[in-house]
Amino acid sequence: MNPTARWTAGLAAAAVLATVGAAAGYATLLLAAVVPLLYLAYGVLSTADADVALRAHREIEPATAPPGQEVTVTLTVENAGPDPLPDVRVADAVPEALGVIDGSPRGGTALEPGDTLRAEYSVVAKRGDHEFGEPRTRVRSFGAGAAADRSVAASGERRLHCRLDASAPPIEQEGDRFAGGMPTDSPGQGLEFHSTRPYRRDDPASRIDWRHYAKRDELTTVNYRERRASSVVLVVDARPISRVVAGPARPTAVELAAYAATHALEDLLGAGHEVGVAVVGADGPDAAGLHWLAPGTGRDRRSRARDLLAAATEATADVRAVDPDAQARRIATLAPPRAQLVLFSPLLDDWPVETVEAWGVRDYSRVVLSPDVLTHNTVTGQFESVRRHTRLANCQAAGVRAVDWSRATPLYAVLEAAFAADARGALTGGSS
Repeated sequence: MNPTARWTAGLAAAAVLATVGAAAGYATLLLAAVVPLLYLAYGVLSTADADVALRAHREIEPATAPPGQEVTVTLTVENAGPDPLPDVRVADAVPEALGVIDGSPRGGTALEPGDTLRAEYSVVAKRGDHEFGEPRTRVRSFGAGAAADRSVAASGERRLHCRLDASAPPIEQEGDRFAGGMPTDSPGQGLEFHSTRPYRRDDPASRIDWRHYAKRDELTTVNYRERRASSVVLVVDARPISRVVAGPARPTAVELAAYAATHALEDLLGAGHEVGVAVVGADGPDAAGLHWLAPGTGRDRRSRARDLLAAATEATADVRAVDPDAQARRIATLAPPRAQLVLFSPLLDDWPVETVEAWGVRDYSRVVLSPDVLTHNTVTGQFESVRRHTRLANCQAAGVRAVDWSRATPLYAVLEAAFAADARGALTGGSS
């Protein structure tokens, strides 16, 4: 129990009234001094019970989230005892790595038996498993002269799991709309018109040109441009300059890049394409310090690629020991011919633009997906934002499909913009 000094004023008032009344001989003032003394005695003698029956319950929605997603935490404290509690205060134990961006993890009120106190707040998910502690409570006595502090075990959820492969609305499940679908000059099955030829008996009815038959009474078969699975390399820019955040308690640009790359990996592998992963800016096992996984398919490839992308968010490197230019050149030599290289970068300097321009010399199809982690409410942030948009435009001018991922845009829409094919199904033109 912690005695408080809130009754010091009452004691002073009683002393003044009693002194003045005795000196002046006024019985009324002496009698008036009894009133603050009674309040003082009540406050001193009242106690706060540390063993009051309090029940706590915590809800985390969603309990598993990707980096950058806003998560709502609701803590409810109930007076489960038979007596009213005049002053109950609670503070939830928020993990140090998470910052509160809305609401408050604290609350206070009087609780009748069966009443509840509710504290609701929001945090931004950062990669990792974050465990909430037991909320702290403080119960004051009726006279507010004493208070009892204690922790209350909370039922419900205790952990927030932030994973790169956490659920997100999937991009459309049509493999030939994504970066892996490469058009060829060979006629066959597909969506894009290629040519017509005379009808053969084993041709399916769905490929017969019925309009031509209606006009000329001749059966012809439509050929479409054949599409084949291709190799895609997902490249994450994990250089120190990219390890910035959009604000306090928010994930880094590298975390957002790895998150987007993880979901692109799942969709492309699901569509039957060969997918590889490269991490630039960290000190890896490759001769150039590159983290590299060659394009391929299969469950093992998915698991290894996930692990590599997860490691990219935590990797550190000595800036002087890593040469990102050498790593970019290494990617160009390791990637299969005609592969599509997809760079995930916040575009905070000119290196990504120069890199994708150099890849274009080797006839690679290129995509840039850029998470926006700049602040726009300062002069410096606005200036850097203009420079970043200039880099996006320079990528487009170099024939790269460049997509700006603003914080208000859901990931599935960004991935559709980054990996959707144009009219010919190839990523030959830039768009954002």
